[in-house]
Amino acid sequence: MRKVYILAICLTLLCSLTACGQAIETLTLTGITGLWFTEEMPGDGGCPDPGSLRVGRTYDGKDIFSLVQVPPIEESREVVEAWLRLKITENNGAQALRVGPVNGPWEAGVTRGEVFGLVGETRPARLALASGGWLQVDVTDLVKNWLGSGADLCLALFEGSDSTETVFFAGEGEDEPRLEIIIQK
Repeated sequence: MRKVYILAICLTLLCSLTACGQAIETLTLTGITGLWFTEEMPGDGGCPDPGSLRVGRTYDGKDIFSLVQVPPIEESREVVEAWLRLKITENNGAQALRVGPVNGPWEAGVTRGEVFGLVGETRPARLALASGGWLQVDVTDLVKNWLGSGADLCLALFEGSDSTETVFFAGEGEDEPRLEIIIQK
């Protein structure tokens, strides 16, 4: 009986690792562009520090939000799941994130007002805290719509609760944001 139980566990693991007979592969995309904004920045400008991304609210309730942009992938593949991975460098108590598509390309000089005009519907993000202080944001549906489109994937991240706290993420270097896409071959 024990051998049957162990065999069943091994088969379950094998099936999950190969998507029940389908080989899977993980694409990890780095070199993601990121900016952060706040509603009270003078001159309606962009990010003063490209080394970090921020999401939260100021103490007087103004949004602090970030944009991330991923270069296009030309080929279309069957996406199993996709995660935006962000390295937390400091968390002052922010509780939740909302993520939404940015409908149209943006450049480093985009203003906060232009950003609000480009952001589509934001939804609560499904989050997972990975080892080593990485936060994973489920962006599977957005990636499925994007892959093979020939356009950049542009996402907006906002605080999803009424908290007036902020979370800081690494914006560049070895801990830069990355997009991990699990695909079926």
